[in-house]
Amino acid sequence: MDRRGFIKICGGTAALAGLQARYVQAVSAAETKNFNRVKLVDGDGNPIKASQLSSEEAYIFHYPYKSTPCFLINLPAKPAASMAMQADDGEYEWKGGVGPNGSLVSYSAICAHQLSYPTKEHSPISYTGGTVSKLAGRGGMITCCEHDRVYDPSQGGKMVVTSKEATQPLAAVVIEYDGANDEIYAVGVTGGLLYDEFFRSYKRALLAEYGPGVAREEVSGTTATTLMSKFTGGFDKC
Repeated sequence: MDRRGFIKICGGTAALAGLQARYVQAVSAAETKNFNRVKLVDGDGNPIKASQLSSEEAYIFHYPYKSTPCFLINLPAKPAASMAMQADDGEYEWKGGVGPNGSLVSYSAICAHQLSYPTKEHSPISYTGGTVSKLAGRGGMITCCEHDRVYDPSQGGKMVVTSKEATQPLAAVVIEYDGANDEIYAVGVTGGLLYDEFFRSYKRALLAEYGPGVAREEVSGTTATTLMSKFTGGFDKC
């Protein structure tokens, strides 16, 4: 092999290695994952109207899977339009709120620390609304009393209590607002996705509640959305 041919092969190998490195970086980044476009509706199947949402407490709906709960929160004020966030598996952008006042945000209701989540019996994780949380020292936070984690829904769901080991932000649910009809759609999830861990950790409980295979089924069409106080039997307080 002459020197020119050897250089060409080396150059090709280096280029391939560069492509592979960029590919690994791309697939590991916590970018938005698209799921079904799903309309948020009430218990009777009527579309949720964004302009009529309470700002005192969170709503619960399930997305992108039938067993994975999410918070829908109408913040008292419009949050920042965009923030750079850091999940365990990469960086991503949180794009702020939507809705008639730009104040609607949505997050996975599965705690990013050890996967605590709301059930119909009780919930260790909740949104404090106007109530001042002792743990957070203020209202308007998402608190998980299981291991004392506090997340700020106005800042991309990032953890804000510094006395504990840092936990990645809550995964953000991407919601769209249809201004013509005052309706809300869930379209994807961005940030650190913990669904596989969730399904493994609660395999028996999810099987008992949903039946074989149902917990992992993607939501399609519509998803029932209800005030958290009507969804769960009680809240842990911290």
